[in-house]
Amino acid sequence: MIHGGETDSLEAGPASVSSTCYHDQVRIHVINHHFWPDGSPSGILEEELADTLRDMGHETLLVCGSGRFHESQRPQPHSPIVRLSTGETGGRATQVSILLDYVRFVRALRRYVRDEVRDTDAVLATSSPFFNVFLIGTIRKRAPHARTIFHLHDYLPSNLHSLSIVHRMAAPLVKALTDSALAKWGMVILLAGNIAYHGPNHTVARCWPTVSKIDGRQVDKDAKKALYAGNLGIAHDADPLIETIDSLHNQGWDVDFYGDGPKAALLPQYVDRHQFVSGDEFMDVLYSHPVHLVAGVRRDGSGAFPSKTLNSLYVGAQVVPCGFSPQMLDELEVLKATPDLAQNRMVAAQIVDDYLRAEA
Repeated sequence: MIHGGETDSLEAGPASVSSTCYHDQVRIHVINHHFWPDGSPSGILEEELADTLRDMGHETLLVCGSGRFHESQRPQPHSPIVRLSTGETGGRATQVSILLDYVRFVRALRRYVRDEVRDTDAVLATSSPFFNVFLIGTIRKRAPHARTIFHLHDYLPSNLHSLSIVHRMAAPLVKALTDSALAKWGMVILLAGNIAYHGPNHTVARCWPTVSKIDGRQVDKDAKKALYAGNLGIAHDADPLIETIDSLHNQGWDVDFYGDGPKAALLPQYVDRHQFVSGDEFMDVLYSHPVHLVAGVRRDGSGAFPSKTLNSLYVGAQVVPCGFSPQMLDELEVLKATPDLAQNRMVAAQIVDDYLRAEA
């Protein structure tokens, strides 16, 4: 039992609070809003990174909130999961309800850091939610010598440009505050090369596919079926996506949408809508659609890169970018030219391991 939460998966590894310390082993608190069984893309990536670091000899703990995203069918990670008692409602109907849950999560995180993080530990936090970046102050007060890594999946100052004029006006101030906080972390790992944080402590370790290929199966190139899978949120540029969907429809293609999000309501009525799927059903969806549509971000493409693109490229589907900025198109070309996208996970883990050993 952890103060303010509970520990799952103890059969998968050491207890969450351990006094054992091996020569090169570091206890790493990996922080993300959601972990297994939820299927948030950021959570899945961090679970896989944590398990890779665990295989390299570190003691990894997955620290998350008590809220829920979308449950998915996949193996439980080997790293123990610490679920904090955050009091989150799980409401996602409005930006206000989402922000309130973010605040509840970060408050619980601060208590966790004060109670559990030691000088010999490391903290690896993601930008889910973006408030995590400001956790560095609490870490420094509690454990000034702890090694700190921020895994930057989404860069809020850039993403604000895709929203209302009020958000765009606030972006410069948010950027100043965010960059100041990021600069205090020991290392900032960008999940994609188009993300616009350029502080001296940054490095790039691109994300990786979170699916495994099915032996002997190929994408059905003869099917006239196009796929959009995932969230279609407020920051996505829906207009180019709809234009592409209309063009495919006029050429006799069927278009399937698997996901949700506020802009899903803008899709044409002829688009077949489905709930999120996972496991074998998700793999069947990927392989049965030769064309995978990916939406860009409105006005500014330097805030994030859709990680689902890696799964599409990995299984051999044709990725059609819709509304990608020049930065995002450049990043897509880098990924297309990567010989083995699955190796990106080991690259990221090695960067973390090298940093931990250098700062020991």
